[in-house]
Amino acid sequence: MQQSKVTWLAVAIVALLAGSILGYYSGLSKGKELGKTDAKAEAKANAEEAAKAAEKVAAEAANPFGSAASNPLKDISTNPFENVKINPFAQ
Repeated sequence: MQQSKVTWLAVAIVALLAGSILGYYSGLSKGKELGKTDAKAEAKANAEEAAKAAEKVAAEAANPFGSAASNPLKDISTNPFENVKINPFAQ
């Protein structure tokens, strides 16, 4: 009876150890695959974000009317039609 309990205990320990090792390696391989796909998705998102930022900078650089400080007629407030003679028959 004592020998039977020891045998079953040894079998249970070996089975538990084998299951733990198999589970570890199975989880490790699945985790690596998940990490690769996450890294690819993150790299793609970073590339898209960088492209949008570069596009925005290029659009701002190409737009000559982007800032109010670049308006050359900002300080001019004269009326060009003030001294124009409209009626040619008026004296």
